[in-house]
Amino acid sequence: MDEGRLPAQDRGFSRSAPVLRRIGNTLALVIGGCAALMGVFMIVIAVFGHMGLGRTGAGLAGGALLLIAAPAITLPFSRPLAKKLLLLAMTALAVFAGVQCFWPQAGAAPSPAVQAVVIAFAALLAFRVFLARRRGGVDTRAQ
Repeated sequence: MDEGRLPAQDRGFSRSAPVLRRIGNTLALVIGGCAALMGVFMIVIAVFGHMGLGRTGAGLAGGALLLIAAPAITLPFSRPLAKKLLLLAMTALAVFAGVQCFWPQAGAAPSPAVQAVVIAFAALLAFRVFLARRRGGVDTRAQ
């Protein structure tokens, strides 16, 4: 090994990697912040607004936006925590989609294609978690 070379250059990293990481972190923080604000506003409108129909849907959509925004806001500060929050958000969305597709509801019958997509999403999520655990948690550590 050449003594003058930096270890980062041996691994193939360029000098622009920290700049790109900062830009990506800033972008994730801005997008996550906007999604969180929109989620909070939707919840506030659902709770305090004078609306009859759609109040529950607006509240659930706002909560889902907050759940999805949490990993994006956390990413610049802690990658492992952001990965865990993303897993939590995807699991919650898979469970919610499963309840909406397979719980008997009056006047609403989802098509078999939608049910197949929900089953495929839940199966792929479970398979991804299984593979990550099998590798010994490599994907849960910060890089």
